[in-house]
Amino acid sequence: MIIDFHTHFYPEKIVERALATAREKANIEPALDGRRSSLLASMQQAGIDRSVGLPLVTTPGKGAGIINWAKENDTGAITMLGSVHPRDAEFAETLTLAQAANFPGIKVHPEYQSFSFDETALDPIWQMVSDLDMFLITHAGEDSGFAPPYHSDPMSLRRFHDRFPRLKLVLAHGGSWKQWSEVQEFLAGCNVYFDLAFVGELLEKDQYKALISALGVENCLFGTDSPWCDQAHALELLHDLKLGTGAEEMIHAGNACKLLKNI
Repeated sequence: MIIDFHTHFYPEKIVERALATAREKANIEPALDGRRSSLLASMQQAGIDRSVGLPLVTTPGKGAGIINWAKENDTGAITMLGSVHPRDAEFAETLTLAQAANFPGIKVHPEYQSFSFDETALDPIWQMVSDLDMFLITHAGEDSGFAPPYHSDPMSLRRFHDRFPRLKLVLAHGGSWKQWSEVQEFLAGCNVYFDLAFVGELLEKDQYKALISALGVENCLFGTDSPWCDQAHALELLHDLKLGTGAEEMIHAGNACKLLKNI
């Protein structure tokens, strides 16, 4: 089994606008058109059995709408997560809806949602995610659609993990996008997961292999950031590392199955 732990697609009414805005901000051309049907076709072509869809609440007060849309799309070969906006005073209601929908995890993005994990005023949100036995997946590190200073980095994420050691935490993009030396310094050895979305495309083969080795194959999750990266190519980049059958099985799906429900 192969699970892509990091994918995106958008509602039909906003898909073209969403991709155009992201394309303009990040100066990157997507591999797909941002539709669910295109993701499913890409999965079939690449030999990927399941994708995890990561929605995002970008505006406080919109949590219920995003949760309902995610529920509608939580079918077939796509497992959806929930999302919460850290600035939403009604965060508890959103998380309760996500739990009722049986979502295994919650997605947040420090840049799009403009928050830092160093803000202890937000700790009740993270505590509730932990208490509900859900995992938290967050964008980590730089984002080409935003200018520095960025809202997260390996040091701040390490501090966050130290405050919430029991929270099941997934750090996207190999721990912090484009900050992989610091990831190995501050996050290697931590009891957290790292998805590999948009990592192998930017690192040399030996660097990519060294990063996975430092983080531990038992902590790594195959991911692509589709539609922004091609699923088949990302899978090929991972296979080219020749990590061995056991390691590949853990990264492909074994580790993901520990986090996802009903797989």
